[in-house]
Amino acid sequence: MIFEPVILEKKDYKYIYLASVIGIGLGLLSSVLELYVLALIPLAIGMVFLCYYKPAFYALLICFMVPLSIFFDDVGGGFGLSLPTEPMIWLLFIMYLYKSLINGKFDTRLMKMPLVAFILINLIWMTISAFASTMPFVSLKYLLARFWFVTVFFFFLLNIFSNQTYIRRFLSYMLYGTFIVVAFTLFKHAGEGFSRGWGYAIMKPFFGDHTIYSAYISFFVPVAIMFAARGNWFKFSILHRSVFALIALVLIVGIIFSYTRASWISLIAAFAFYQAMRFKVKFKHLMLVLSLVAFVGFIKQDQILYSLESNKQGSADDLESHAQSVSNITTDPSNLERMNRWHCAILMFKEKPVFGFGPGTYTFQYAPFQRPEDLTLISTNSGDLGNTHSEYFNALSEMGLIGFITWLGVFLASVFTGMQIVYDESKEPWKRSMAKALLLGLITYYVHAFLNNFSDFDKIAAPLWGFMAVLVALKYYHYDEKGRAYPV
Repeated sequence: MIFEPVILEKKDYKYIYLASVIGIGLGLLSSVLELYVLALIPLAIGMVFLCYYKPAFYALLICFMVPLSIFFDDVGGGFGLSLPTEPMIWLLFIMYLYKSLINGKFDTRLMKMPLVAFILINLIWMTISAFASTMPFVSLKYLLARFWFVTVFFFFLLNIFSNQTYIRRFLSYMLYGTFIVVAFTLFKHAGEGFSRGWGYAIMKPFFGDHTIYSAYISFFVPVAIMFAARGNWFKFSILHRSVFALIALVLIVGIIFSYTRASWISLIAAFAFYQAMRFKVKFKHLMLVLSLVAFVGFIKQDQILYSLESNKQGSADDLESHAQSVSNITTDPSNLERMNRWHCAILMFKEKPVFGFGPGTYTFQYAPFQRPEDLTLISTNSGDLGNTHSEYFNALSEMGLIGFITWLGVFLASVFTGMQIVYDESKEPWKRSMAKALLLGLITYYVHAFLNNFSDFDKIAAPLWGFMAVLVALKYYHYDEKGRAYPV
């Protein structure tokens, strides 16, 4: 491991006692002087101490806090910040880089795995496109955010996943945090009669709106079901498995009453993918089917658009009518605006097909590309009301063709890795079951990503990169009877 836990010696305890006295003193002083910011100093010192001496637990604490964190739009200088998670992520990012440079360890054999290779290639190209950006400062901030998310939630978690106990804890901690948020949201929503109008913002302050809320929850439905159905493989008691069954039910109800059509579609797609895996559909056959669908869609686009335009069902309070409105591109403002944003992304790509406009710049650059015939009642030139509304179009407009291909390659490589584990009869049953659940969770986001893009938020980055890290660990490591790992 690059980041070994440190064993405390007797002489170290005097520093702990000293830090405790200082912390209590600062707390009292902040109360007397009414400078309450001083009370945060002991907390910051404690976080540094915990990060250095118990890095694995510190990382899991971040994962538990991710769904419970609160985003502040402007904490100064126009910067937004998720508290308390983003400062905690920065600290672990810096500490991990420091330890990595000191130890100089990196298992180059990981580079042979397509998923790891695509992640690194995508980061390299993002760096190149950031230097060629039309807004270098904006792109640099976006690039740094991607670096610390990938470093912490993929490479660091992969490092601690050499102990299989941490895999189970990672998923459990995130499930517990998610359950708290969803249960709290449903309780508030019940007081408003589960109305659609309240459903769009009832999850605040933990989530900005219903789309990212439901996208996040969808990751964990397959995991909760797996722990409930196969919990004996992970040494969970009957009571514990019953709790996971309850969590799965609460998460599904939360998604239903989020009134997010993209998440409903993503769960249906995940169920269809589950059936495909039951029939042992190979990755190459899956790619062939997707290619054929894309080709037929391109050839028949006029007929498809004509068919979609015949649907006039708008958003509604009853679930059936609301679901039918998903294909309404004639009168539904949300769908029409999404088409407008996609069209802007395509026009931006045509103008800068190689490097794109730069990571994170779409919001600031798309306005001049809006055509009068595409404008809707909710169109704006200020870049609010969402971004590109698609991970794929976002990558195309901001990083050009190579950026799009490498980003798509990350997604497809994770599917390839997951299917390899699921179909490998030599793997232990718990590995195959876990890989299946994680893959289905990722599929929900890859489908949702056609209609929204949230990977630059910590709430989506944590499960997105964390699930990939687990898949690589399941593929790369064998575990002995004590849960210790050795590379395959």
